[in-house]
Amino acid sequence: MARARTWSFALMFAGAVVACMTDHSALEKMPNPGSNGGAGGVAGSAGSPAISGSGGAAASGGHPDDEAPGTSVLTIVHGVVDAPRVELCLAKVGSDGTVTPFGQPLTDAPLAYGANVVLHAVSGADVAHDVLEPFVIAGQLDLVSGLDCAAAITLARSDEAAANPSPDPGTAGAADVSAGGAGEAGGAAGAAGAPAEVQAPLRVRGLPAIPAGTLNGGRSYLLVATGCMGGSGFSAPSAEDYCGTGYTERDPTVSAIFVALSRVTALDNVGMQVVHASLATGQVSVTSDGGVQSGTMPIPIVMNEIEGELLPRPAAVDHSALAYGAALNYGLEVTSQSATLLTVTWSSALTLGGVSTLEDGSTYSLVLLGPRADLKKAGFWNPPVITVVPADPN
Repeated sequence: MARARTWSFALMFAGAVVACMTDHSALEKMPNPGSNGGAGGVAGSAGSPAISGSGGAAASGGHPDDEAPGTSVLTIVHGVVDAPRVELCLAKVGSDGTVTPFGQPLTDAPLAYGANVVLHAVSGADVAHDVLEPFVIAGQLDLVSGLDCAAAITLARSDEAAANPSPDPGTAGAADVSAGGAGEAGGAAGAAGAPAEVQAPLRVRGLPAIPAGTLNGGRSYLLVATGCMGGSGFSAPSAEDYCGTGYTERDPTVSAIFVALSRVTALDNVGMQVVHASLATGQVSVTSDGGVQSGTMPIPIVMNEIEGELLPRPAAVDHSALAYGAALNYGLEVTSQSATLLTVTWSSALTLGGVSTLEDGSTYSLVLLGPRADLKKAGFWNPPVITVVPADPN
């Protein structure tokens, strides 16, 4: 299964990144223009696995694709399928497993689905030595407005636990709100005859931890929060088609894909990569196509990519912005075995990522998010989308 493969790769990736940057200045709150900023947090467990993804550092020294190191930057994309907006926070994971949220939410307003936030540094942490845990809060986010990360996490945990209290906290299946992590925090009461489950006003989940030394390797890093947070009341027919294999409201699939983006450029062309971050979607190909009336041939961007992958590597630099037709609002088509799953316009993908236009001499990643790519928005599930992330964000 693709998801298991990417988790195991991540462990190798984590150990391969080489720390080579010592500037750990204050975190800039920099939601990408056009993004709705975000804030919040979640506690995780010290045992969280390393982040998944296939675009990480090579074992030989931390810089994939033989690209020279540059400035370290982290872009975080909200791709959680069962949360229209989220708040984001960070916490430190101590050597004893203690998880300590710190600082303020990463953006000034909740982060919309498909939008991103750019971090040029992390205030209050030393990324060379601190293990960092990203966290997401969803729900009635006005309830945590103005709170710091520690207080927001505490309130979200408390609200979720109180919404569906377990009749016997000591029994198997009872919510373990003390452990936090990516598991359920205050899930459904499972005893026969128990009151009907209700959706908590707030939900909180931890994403996989980022090992110390990962974020200062002189790369453009991308973390995509993906899957479903789950929780009581977040169940529906065919939920696995939205959240990925194995999902139930008591078994969330919320996770993260972590890659190091290529920064290779060409003066008169655009660099392009694709990140497949949809847990419920199988192998896909992505093309840029102006349609029959445009009189142009479709441009293949990636072929037969599985979930968790970043391809091509290094970025393809064979076509100009004019050829891709972004300014002419050509379409991006996601296919599988010649069947079209999803078509979006370049303008919608660019707007979602806060990018005004493709520019020659720059490199971008298209990020496929959401449920199975041929599905539509339904109930509390977000729809499949493509967003655009610059390799060198402002």
